[in-house]
Amino acid sequence: MITSCISFKKPKPIPEDKKAFIGLWVAQNGFIIDIKSQGTADVTNNRYTGNPYNDTLNIGVTPEYAKNMFVNFRGDSILIIHQPTVLAREYHINKNPFQDGDTCKMILNGVLLIKQK
Repeated sequence: MITSCISFKKPKPIPEDKKAFIGLWVAQNGFIIDIKSQGTADVTNNRYTGNPYNDTLNIGVTPEYAKNMFVNFRGDSILIIHQPTVLAREYHINKNPFQDGDTCKMILNGVLLIKQK
């Protein structure tokens, strides 16, 4: 889902109850999101692989690499990545970050992302 007219002027730090989202997350299709504690994220879209999951995760309104995107949460089920007054991407949080053996994972829009160390 795409949302417009989000008017946050500067990032807000990641809330205490969402700290598990902080880190570098990678999907199998090459999509990368690096969520930082100050409330920003760097996003690498992977548009050219022909992978069906690209449209599921890619922001679509940014270049392949978007730096310092703002991070916000709506409740416990939506992660929003945006720039001030610019279109944004909302991700449905299917599964919050969780530990699976030695690996931390989460699921956004039905796609598994793995936290890099």
